[in-house]
Amino acid sequence: MFATPFTRRDYLYLAAIGIWLLFAYGLFAWNFPITDTVESNYALSAVNMLQHQSYLSPMIYDQYWYDKPIFTYWLLMTSFSLFGISDFAARLPFILCAALNGMFMYYGMRLIAKRRDLALWCAIMLGTSLEFWYISHAILTDGYLFLFTQGILYFAYLGLRGRHVTRHMMLAYASAGLAVLTKGPVGLILPGLILIAYVALFQRDTLTWQRLFHPLGLLAFALVALPWYILMYSYHGMAFIEEFLGLHNVVRATIPEHPEQNWWFMYFVLWPVSLLPWTGLTIYELIYGERNSWFKYLLTWGLGVFIFYNLMATKYITYTFLCIIPFIILTAQGYIRLKGHLLRNIPPREVKVIAMAPDSDFCWLPQQTKTYSKNLLVLLPAFLLVAIAIIGVWLGSRTQPDVDSSQLSIALSIGAVLCVLPLLYALIRPHICRSIKAVAISTSILYVLLLCALPPIVDDASTEKLADTLALRPTTQMYYYRDYRTSLVYYTGHSVTQIIPDPDAETIWDKGKNVMPVLSEADTEKAIQGQRDYFIFVPKKYKDDFLKTSLSQHTTEFYQVENIIVFKPKAQ
Repeated sequence: MFATPFTRRDYLYLAAIGIWLLFAYGLFAWNFPITDTVESNYALSAVNMLQHQSYLSPMIYDQYWYDKPIFTYWLLMTSFSLFGISDFAARLPFILCAALNGMFMYYGMRLIAKRRDLALWCAIMLGTSLEFWYISHAILTDGYLFLFTQGILYFAYLGLRGRHVTRHMMLAYASAGLAVLTKGPVGLILPGLILIAYVALFQRDTLTWQRLFHPLGLLAFALVALPWYILMYSYHGMAFIEEFLGLHNVVRATIPEHPEQNWWFMYFVLWPVSLLPWTGLTIYELIYGERNSWFKYLLTWGLGVFIFYNLMATKYITYTFLCIIPFIILTAQGYIRLKGHLLRNIPPREVKVIAMAPDSDFCWLPQQTKTYSKNLLVLLPAFLLVAIAIIGVWLGSRTQPDVDSSQLSIALSIGAVLCVLPLLYALIRPHICRSIKAVAISTSILYVLLLCALPPIVDDASTEKLADTLALRPTTQMYYYRDYRTSLVYYTGHSVTQIIPDPDAETIWDKGKNVMPVLSEADTEKAIQGQRDYFIFVPKKYKDDFLKTSLSQHTTEFYQVENIIVFKPKAQ
């Protein structure tokens, strides 16, 4: 299996990376509630599928739902079955995914680059990069898509380069099959377009084209991906095709789901931010990196993902998550290149990054140059990340009435000092190896601080506290005005009906995605007349609008939790 012999040290590194990431990403995960709007959909779907014993077809609100393929739901259902239904059980598969991603990063780079220091720093930089930290803490399909896309990237490169072609192309296509079971057709289409572009631009020979479309690779993909799709079509017919492939894939690519958030510049801003605190090294490698086949391959992947999603009508911050794979690898190569330049006084492009001896670390050498500019390239993005995080948490807390501002200010001040101290030490005593380790330590401290500070702030994105205040009977009816919180259904186990002022004004997205119970204001008024056991939940921002409706004549304000106001029937 290993083209590069793995030693006992490699297995120890893999184990250390896995344990580190399990601890770092599992720490305080039990304090985070299931949030709306995405996490609650996955969690509730898994609960609903277990209740109906639906192990093939995704469900939500007691009906079939074709938003995403089955793989993520299987993981959640397995976790709930083993550990019970809880917030931590819902997050556990994604904590494991973070660890697997870090380990696979080490494995893939050890396989290709044949050196441990580069593979190890790829894993460390991945585990401490901002977007990976954010998305790997969330209940999303993107973490496992990231994992399987890594497989495509590594194995396809090895296969295209002629190393055990059949084995590696089969593994690449099997990884694509798992990606398609996780995210849908994009799991094959996007990598396929990138690989075709790479071969067309930089290879062009017949043999490489034959390797790319290896028949056994195509067979491996079909065996992994197609059975579930065939079974879904056989059970649900064109309803599955029209909603899954039509609405959630074709329509999403051509009609913006949230037009007000479709900023053309979004991914241009997100790219440097997502790689913090390592962005400086990424830019360094893009400028000074050796223009070999591996560099061109990684750049094709990075730009391919970036361009592909810029062309899509719907834009989400998670879409370009896959960019991190090639750019983190380039970032780690930038560190190795800069280290060779500063400690051995070798011109940057002459530093050999790939296929060197695995023990080629030379941090014990003194730094040849005493200039601060190269060390600032490493340290400055870390200072920026600490500032953004501290200010962001402070501003976020200002919107939460339940957060004690004075205690938070003290905690943030102490945390900021602890984060900055390693960076200041590295700034005063410049050495590239000291700087890189200072950034890793500082970022780790920052993330622990965020895990402690964020739960009270993200409570506003969940209805866990609201659900705890409700005294519900089996006959209690619940309505949500304008907005909708799936987490309320998840936490209470009760159906919640959305009140829409004008159902005729719904967009194609509203009609396709609103599979929850929905009523107009007029129909809601008819439903509650003569009823004494119901609640209407109104977001604070819509309170004035609600009070102008005829529904307000039947209700009275009861209490408020976070930014949600609870209305109950008027006393008679």
